[in-house]
Amino acid sequence: MTGLMQNSKPEIHPSPIFLDMDGATDDLISLITLLSLPNFKLTGVSVTNGNCYAEKAATNVLRLFKLFSNDTTEVAVSAAEPINPFPTKWREKCDLINQFNIIKKITPDATKISGDEAADFTTKKILAEKEKTTVILTGPATNLITAIENNPGLTGKIEKVLWMAGAFLSNGNVNSPDHDGSAEWNIFWDPGSSQKLLHSGLKIILFPLDVCNQVPVDNYLMYHLKNQSKYKLSKLVYSILEKTVTDHAEYCMWDVLPSLFLGFPDIVRLSNTSIEIEQRGTSKGNIFKTSKGSPIYFASWIDDEKFYTDFASLMRTF
Repeated sequence: MTGLMQNSKPEIHPSPIFLDMDGATDDLISLITLLSLPNFKLTGVSVTNGNCYAEKAATNVLRLFKLFSNDTTEVAVSAAEPINPFPTKWREKCDLINQFNIIKKITPDATKISGDEAADFTTKKILAEKEKTTVILTGPATNLITAIENNPGLTGKIEKVLWMAGAFLSNGNVNSPDHDGSAEWNIFWDPGSSQKLLHSGLKIILFPLDVCNQVPVDNYLMYHLKNQSKYKLSKLVYSILEKTVTDHAEYCMWDVLPSLFLGFPDIVRLSNTSIEIEQRGTSKGNIFKTSKGSPIYFASWIDDEKFYTDFASLMRTF
């Protein structure tokens, strides 16, 4: 009896996660990161027509599912419309991943595109889990807040939201007429929904540009990925990033950061504050700290060396 007890192992139940994305290059690498993490179960992916063309992005998601031999997870497309759309030249790059043999040879399984609109899909997937779900949000907040408004009880089933959005100390990335450039586009796409998410009562951990810009795609990262290119994931991500940085002088691991944090929480230091979002004027979409705002946690510092080391280790999954 003693021997049997010594040999037994506790059953591990993977924690449910849901990815709400908008299909840009770093969103797809974020998905690769999530699919590589042990002890987590990806229950679904929703795609907003943000920094991408959603139908193409959904197809790319399906190809990545097949790369990981994941034949259970589905993807849904959001019907949400932007208040301030991303630039067309940014959105067109969402199909970059299909230039590489590893991916373009994969035939996506169209049966894994859900017939549900993404907000309904999000609700179903989160409510179906016994445990609370962590939502990784790497695009606009519109889909998630629509799901919550349609079913307010959904907040009780969400553990926390890890959201790449906003900018405190750095300039934003919005380059638009009559705007001062202080906002970040995930929020600027729909400032009203972003504000509603802040006031939802959910635990939000924000990953603003300030900290995301501390992990650029640099020679250190590229060297390690190239050096381990015998692994399929490393070769794919290296190829994607090599092409991306050629076309984009300053490219960072923006949407990858919250996904890697999920598996390696010690890569960042969290601080807390209260914020609001400017809803009008030339700073529309800008986040600012105020004692009258909604309480959040935010990533205030990152151990960049550990980030690169842990990311490289995941890219050796296969």
